[in-house]
Amino acid sequence: MIYPWKVLSSWAPFKIDALGLVTLLGADEVNTSVGRLAPSYWMEFMPLLAGFVFAGDRFRSKQASFTLYNVSSGIVTGNIASWFTRWMQTQDFERSRSLVYWEVQAIPRKSWGNFIVAVIISFAVTGLLIAMTILASDWYGFANATALVFLTAVRSYLLQSHRNAIDREVKAARPLPTTFAGALEEWEKNIKNDRSAPKPEKDSRKWRPELVKVLIDLPDSRLVTMFMPEHLIRPVFVTDTTPSSPWVYRLAQWVGWVAFCVHIVTLGMAQLATQLYVVVIMVLSTVLICYGFGCDDSTLYKWWHQARYGDAPSSYSCWVGTYLRATVSEWPSDFEFVRGKDGAWSRRLASDFLKREQRSTARQDLYAWLDLSPEEMRSMSDWHLLPHRRDHDDSWWTDFAAKRLLVQRNPLDISLLKEQKEHHSRMGERKDEDLDCRFSQCGDMEKGNSNNHSSIRCR
Repeated sequence: MIYPWKVLSSWAPFKIDALGLVTLLGADEVNTSVGRLAPSYWMEFMPLLAGFVFAGDRFRSKQASFTLYNVSSGIVTGNIASWFTRWMQTQDFERSRSLVYWEVQAIPRKSWGNFIVAVIISFAVTGLLIAMTILASDWYGFANATALVFLTAVRSYLLQSHRNAIDREVKAARPLPTTFAGALEEWEKNIKNDRSAPKPEKDSRKWRPELVKVLIDLPDSRLVTMFMPEHLIRPVFVTDTTPSSPWVYRLAQWVGWVAFCVHIVTLGMAQLATQLYVVVIMVLSTVLICYGFGCDDSTLYKWWHQARYGDAPSSYSCWVGTYLRATVSEWPSDFEFVRGKDGAWSRRLASDFLKREQRSTARQDLYAWLDLSPEEMRSMSDWHLLPHRRDHDDSWWTDFAAKRLLVQRNPLDISLLKEQKEHHSRMGERKDEDLDCRFSQCGDMEKGNSNNHSSIRCR
C-alpha cells in the first residue's frame, strides 16, 4: 500500500463508538418543555439531552397551526410567539372549558432561594462527575464533564436572556389610552405641563376594558379561553422577544456548538463508569424536566394530586419571567347547562356534583359562557367559528340563544373568579363545588356590566 495510506490504515490512537449519538435523543420533547421558558426550581441547571436544540436556537422556531382570536378587538393571527405556543402545548387543557387569566404583578417574583437550590443540586451532580474522572485519570471523561458544564451554562444563559426580554417588554408596554389606566397614566404626564388638565374618572365614561377575551385554537382542535392585558398581546404573546445583546447571544450559541461536539465525541471514548453516570444523569434529568418536575405546571404534581384526591387541581399559577403570571383554571361548574323534561335549558346548581368526564366539551356552551356582544358575534361568524344559519334547521341557534340568556342573568366576573381560585389554593385542597358555591353567591351580589363589549367583567 502506498504511503501515507499504509500508515493511516493502522493508525488508531483511540476509539470512538456510537454512544455519543444518545445525546441526540429527546430533541422534540426538550424543545417543547424547556422552550416554554418556565423554570424548574430543582432541575434548572442539570445537564440535558439534545444540547443542539439550544445551540441551534431551535427552541425559538415558530410553530404552525396555532390561531389567536382577539374576540374583544376583532383581530385574528396565526403568528404567535414561540415560547407561548410551547407553553400551551405543555398544559393539560380541556377540550373547551379551560380558562387562563394573565396578569402583570407590580412586585417582581423573587426566586433566589430556588436558584440556590438548583445550583447546589447541579454542583453536587456535576462536581461528583468531575471528581470521579480526575481520580480515575479518565481525561476523555473529564473533557466530557467539562463540555456538559459549558452546555448547561449556555442553555441557562439563552433561556434567561429571553425571560429578561419578556420582563423588559412587560415593563415597557403601556395600557391603551382608551382604557382608564392608560388615560390616568396620560393625565399624570400632562399634569406636569398643564395643571388644569382634567383628571379622568373611572365612572365618567365606559372605558375600554384592560383585559380582552381571547380564544386560542390549538393544533388538536382544543379551544382555550384566555383573558389577557391587550397592551401585552403584540409585544409578548405574538412577537418573539430579542435578547439585549445579540452578539453575546450569538457567541454563546457558538460556544454551545463547540461544547456539544466535544460532548458527543468524548462520551464514546470515556471509561465505562463515566459513560454510565453521564447517560443516567442526562436521561433522568431530561425525563423529569419534560414532565415539569419542579415547575409551576408540573405534570407529576397533577398526577399525584389526582391519585390522592381523585381529581386534578382546580387551578394553578405559572410564571413567565418575574412579572407575568398566568392562572390556569376552568369555567365554574355552575355555568354548565342542563335541559329539563320540558325541553327548557337551565344552569346547574353550584352544589351539583359533576365528574370531570361529565363536564361539557361543546363549543356552543363555551360561546354562551363568553356572553358575546353583537360585534363579537359578527367577528366570530367572519372567522367561521359560529355555524351558518339554515332555514331548514335553526335548533343550534335556538339553544345557543337560550344558554346565552341564562349567562347574561348572572355573568362571570373573571377577576373575582381568579381571586376565588387563588384563595382556594392557599386554604388547601377542597371540593370544587364549595368554591363554586361561594363564587355563585358573590356573583349574585357583584353582578354587573363594566364595559361596552360584554357583561363578563374584566377589571
